[in-house]
Amino acid sequence: MDTELQKNELTIHSAKDRHLDQSIPSRVLFDVSDLSRWAGPAVGIIRVEAELARWAAQNIDNVVFVFFDPESGAYREINRKWISPLIERSVSVNPWILPNTRGRRHRSDRIPRSIRPAAMWIFQFRRSVLLLLERIRLEARNPTIKGMAERLQTPLITGRYRPYMFHADGTRRSVVSYRSFLGRKIEFTSKDTLICAGAPWEHSDVHSIKSHKERHGFRFVALCYDIIPLQFPHFYKEPDVVAFRDYYHTAFPLADVVVFTSHAIERDTLAYCDTHHLKINQTRVVPPGADAVVRKPSANLTLPSGIQRGRYALFVSTIEPRKGHQLIYSVWLRLLAEGIPQNNEFKLVFVGRPGWKVEGLIDRLKNDARLGNSLQLLTSADDDLLAALYEGAAFCIYPSVYEGYGLPIIEAFSRNKALLASTGGAIPEVVAGLSPCLDPHDEGLWHSMLMKWIVDPGARAPYEIDIRNRFKPTTWSSSAKGFFDAVR
Repeated sequence: MDTELQKNELTIHSAKDRHLDQSIPSRVLFDVSDLSRWAGPAVGIIRVEAELARWAAQNIDNVVFVFFDPESGAYREINRKWISPLIERSVSVNPWILPNTRGRRHRSDRIPRSIRPAAMWIFQFRRSVLLLLERIRLEARNPTIKGMAERLQTPLITGRYRPYMFHADGTRRSVVSYRSFLGRKIEFTSKDTLICAGAPWEHSDVHSIKSHKERHGFRFVALCYDIIPLQFPHFYKEPDVVAFRDYYHTAFPLADVVVFTSHAIERDTLAYCDTHHLKINQTRVVPPGADAVVRKPSANLTLPSGIQRGRYALFVSTIEPRKGHQLIYSVWLRLLAEGIPQNNEFKLVFVGRPGWKVEGLIDRLKNDARLGNSLQLLTSADDDLLAALYEGAAFCIYPSVYEGYGLPIIEAFSRNKALLASTGGAIPEVVAGLSPCLDPHDEGLWHSMLMKWIVDPGARAPYEIDIRNRFKPTTWSSSAKGFFDAVR
């Protein structure tokens, strides 16, 4: 009886909500929670979220940028003055005070909310002083006061805080307070469209979205880059797999439209949903743009010491188990034992931030005496340095076991660089015959192809010619337009 009354009450409320919605204009609610929290050089998902947000800000009058607030369990509007700096990645919301959305509790979460600010001055004195000085720096109109705040901050900025407060090139980022960054709570209506285009399993609550959608009837659009944690769970930590599964097992049936970045991921996801009896509604495929990630290096920027133009292979990727760094490391040791790199004055350059489950590999890359100085590991490269590294590379490699798209492929082709890629996931679709695709598990094949391309530059020349003649990168303007057309 109680259940029936609750259903009737919900129906009445929903009817009232729909009636009130008739006078409310439609809105596009674009979730930028991941972009807001990010620190360090942007990875693919962050680039995509930023470029879609940029296009929306310039072309959609009714767009509202929102942030999932785990403190209240609701979406909140972002203060308009921070939208442009956010898209340019020059600002982030204070990341150290936000509650975790995935069940992992911080010690500070146990402190009653009413006394938490005072308690943090005791338990996190350095951080509290740092943030106080940051607030003074941002609000100061007097240059002297602003400069004094910066000088006082300097000895307090340890490695833990630096990525949030500085870009890799040393320019400042602003860390704004939670209260300054966020505005009013979003009250959903049936005319709204909520778009999640980042990594929402990390920073939002799909069950909250489900509850609001069932009550208000708004449209929900999910951008899915891949389902790799569901296909290859052994590459990830178990809590991450659980969070990813929980999100998508709810989001796929819930979403009105699921947008994929490649046909391969659409195909594999539909197969997964069929196997697991998950409903999935409309799907669309919209490849991401590339022009935003292609830039010319500064004229006065030089390559890092020890790296010679045209004498290295470049591998750009987050360092994580599925990306293939272990394979290339093993192949490189074989080539060194044969004297191939030494005889050709050739090196290998890895560019990417360390991910998860790679501590042992990182240690070997830094300390294996057999490598000598033949392999350079750059864990923090800004856009200018990355552009210079691409421009100077002999060729690129991308041996990932599986990818949902692969922006480094586009980055290489946009600079007329051939690459040795894998057959994993959407990679052959993106490569489109412009370079060889090799089995990511065939160490012998990678060994022979790397040796061939190092020893004989002519072996890769036909691919370079083909790339120059046939490669046409998708622009972000057309990609974003296609995405929002799919949304509408």
